[in-house]
Amino acid sequence: MVAVIGLSILFNIPRYLDDHVVKRSDGSVKVGRTYLGKNETFQLVYAGLFYYVVIYALPVVILAGMTYRLTVSTSS
Repeated sequence: MVAVIGLSILFNIPRYLDDHVVKRSDGSVKVGRTYLGKNETFQLVYAGLFYYVVIYALPVVILAGMTYRLTVSTSS
């Protein structure tokens, strides 16, 4: 459980560095993009490809593998 929490935090660190919040003198707040957030390579690799693999593909593959192992072990 600790490993899952630790990996979740590590995976989401770039997401926190993507935006920059600035409090203006009139009390309003402005959210802008940092250099990392404007970088097209970062957006393509992290926000596009890597995020898809970690959030969607990897859990499905793990679930399918565990289901297969459970099915094999109960059918014997």
